[in-house]
Amino acid sequence: MIGGVYAAVFRGVPDQISNIALWGSHRRFVVARMGSTGSTWLAHLLNSHPDVAATHEQILARVFPKRSYNSDDLVQLIRLMATDTMHGAYLAAGDVGSVWAPHLLALRGKFTTALLVRHPARSLNTRLRTYPSDQSFTEIPTWVPGVVRELWDIDTEKMSPLDRIFVLDLATFAAQSCLLGRVDAVLRIEDLQELEYCRDALWRLTGLRYPAMLIVRASHQRVNTRTPRGTTIREILSGFTPSQRHWYYTMLRDAAPLFEYDLDEDGAAAPRAPRFALHRT
Repeated sequence: MIGGVYAAVFRGVPDQISNIALWGSHRRFVVARMGSTGSTWLAHLLNSHPDVAATHEQILARVFPKRSYNSDDLVQLIRLMATDTMHGAYLAAGDVGSVWAPHLLALRGKFTTALLVRHPARSLNTRLRTYPSDQSFTEIPTWVPGVVRELWDIDTEKMSPLDRIFVLDLATFAAQSCLLGRVDAVLRIEDLQELEYCRDALWRLTGLRYPAMLIVRASHQRVNTRTPRGTTIREILSGFTPSQRHWYYTMLRDAAPLFEYDLDEDGAAAPRAPRFALHRT
């Protein structure tokens, strides 16, 4: 259903970017993600290699001083990335955090495409902590309330602004399941802390081998830390309101196991969930 909504809302995206021509010989990559998934850290790690140029949420700099952007803005950014030769100075270049799922699907075969995910409870907890002081780029798409009502029988009309954003994040996480098997890589930020997994992921994304020391150094450089180290998923859930916990379980019951997340615990989900890690083509 959500995949169908994406197709309807963004029906023109494939025609706009799927046939773009790439200038220069370096590899392009794009990584989509929700907020608070570790994308700043990943961009920092990618940039630690001298032959890689990775921007983080480049779209925000492109649209400044506006506090929102749309699909047309993203198409313009993608066209810029496709035609920028980087003066031949890099072997791989890309962006972490700008594109949306429909653009990711349309770019496969031209760019290396990846999705970055994090345990949803941790991403939601960060949203609850930061929203009171930062509501930038939190506009709710017009199609979201209807989809949430139809799929999960949840009415967002009378919710507080914070609860509406909370439910939007839940819907976004669930919607990401339509990307499984349709992008080049699906990366869990938790797995990127494992050296060999991380090296393999970076190679599949950039085509380059990262020295182990770069990854080890980055793993000790935490950025944007908003949750105390050692906080468990159950402790985070206890901080949700009863309504938020209800929405969390209702909307993610089916989606979370597809990403090997247990809604109540850190670590892997039930054994029946497939170990996708990287989608190999």
